[in-house]
Amino acid sequence: MKKRFSSIAWMIIFCLLTLSLVPIGEEVSAENEENPKWSQWLQKNAFPIKKLDSTSKDAYEDLGFLKKVLKGKRIVLLGESSHGAAEFNSTKVRLIKYLHEKLGYKVLAFESGLAETNASDAQMTTTAPIKMMQDSLYPVWYTQEVSHLFEYMKKEKKERTPLSLAGIDMQPTGSYAAFLKNWFQTIDSSIGDKAHLLEQKYLGLLTLSNTDTFNREQTKMIQEYKELSQFVQKNKKELAKAYPNSPHMIRVTQYVLQDRIYSMEHGMKFLVWSNKYVKENNAELANKYFDQFSEARDEAMAKHLTWLTEKLYPKQKIIVWAHNLHIRKANTKAENPYRSSVVTFGQLLPKKIKDQSYVIGLYMNRGVSAFNNRQPAPVRFPHPKGTMESILGNSGYKNIFVDMKNQQKKEGTSWMFTKRAALDWGTWEEQIIPTEQFDGILFIDKVHMPKYVSNTISHIPERKLYKRIP
Repeated sequence: MKKRFSSIAWMIIFCLLTLSLVPIGEEVSAENEENPKWSQWLQKNAFPIKKLDSTSKDAYEDLGFLKKVLKGKRIVLLGESSHGAAEFNSTKVRLIKYLHEKLGYKVLAFESGLAETNASDAQMTTTAPIKMMQDSLYPVWYTQEVSHLFEYMKKEKKERTPLSLAGIDMQPTGSYAAFLKNWFQTIDSSIGDKAHLLEQKYLGLLTLSNTDTFNREQTKMIQEYKELSQFVQKNKKELAKAYPNSPHMIRVTQYVLQDRIYSMEHGMKFLVWSNKYVKENNAELANKYFDQFSEARDEAMAKHLTWLTEKLYPKQKIIVWAHNLHIRKANTKAENPYRSSVVTFGQLLPKKIKDQSYVIGLYMNRGVSAFNNRQPAPVRFPHPKGTMESILGNSGYKNIFVDMKNQQKKEGTSWMFTKRAALDWGTWEEQIIPTEQFDGILFIDKVHMPKYVSNTISHIPERKLYKRIP
């Protein structure tokens, strides 16, 4: 089946969203009726979430069940079916605070640049929370709800109970150029300028559509990254003095510079080719190369999370914030007629890490979220019978958490073991087996668009793309 598409100029570089794929609210026939035993089981076994916003004196009484659910789990992956739901942001911020304060999780890894998040973490106590958020994350999370998380992290860092910020993506957000320049020029101003220009070139690859230019520049840029790596190694003692409270700074920087080389060799070329065919209005080849880029990106995210888990923070408990698509355990088994079921990092993680992980998908019942271009995305409602949203919406509670990890298949739970429709972005229907993709589901009754903050300092260039993918 050929995918329909429309060309849209985006404010961000990593999310691809086609607004004309299917009419919002279109009726889709239900494949299953609903067994009354399903709602009865949910009423007895689902955990009601009573608060979505955290407060300074939050006792987290409604989240106490997570202590048992997450027993023995070192990594918690928090998904979201949309990047544009205010209640997803608020609920995840509250969950993160609980996991940090009550269950001892000490690292938060975002679906954002590994380089930029590390730089922001190193400057957390001296940087305004909103600027720290904008320097480290992609613009979809430039919201008031997420800014509260950065206020919390800054406060905790100052009080010596830090929640360290990390990233797992290979795509740049652009702020790393200025960071390296300011840091390196304390030793050699020419190296600082070189690092700044090189990072700007790397950022430019996100919109580059000339494959000849890429082929010409690739070898040169790889050599320049090698030279920067040699500079860091030679001057590591002096460079480390700039960030005495960041013991991993040199190690992460070396890893990032090597990853830039790896990305130049294995990932960015596919994006350049995709951009080329977007410019030529060839959707088939643009989609083909973007799928290859997407798989390379998720391979990088799996690699980075593995490194964070096994090398950088081998004794710490880690939280991951990303889209449902990236974290779920078997994306290639999901059936989505509006995008390719490419392999994503949740499926690519080593078994050792999977065994230590608990994967939570976030879904919504009704309301309006936002697409990545900040335009309204009304949630389809009411839902056809037999869909996951319809089943969860009949639990008797507004907002619920459903633990599926240790459930046995029986009449009351059979819905989670069988293929059924679920909504991507609250709008596009895909077919999944819930237990095949997630260990738990957090279901929010009503969502609204986030309260966005200005993205005027965003370093990310606009680009035109076809497909949508988180």
